[in-house]
Amino acid sequence: PEGMDATHAEVGLSRYRRSFTLSRELDTGKVSAEFKHGVLKLRIPKAEHAQPRKIEIKVA
Repeated sequence: PEGMDATHAEVGLSRYRRSFTLSRELDTGKVSAEFKHGVLKLRIPKAEHAQPRKIEIKVA
């Protein structure tokens, strides 16, 4: 659109490759990917050690 500048653009090609550096907080062994209607959806869950947890606080 007029007056807008693209900060990121990609061109569709017959072959495409994209790589990411993933945080250690992600469980790369449980990655799933779905390509549907031209959209690639990646699901990368947090690793067990990165999940929120409750810690009991003892009151003295």
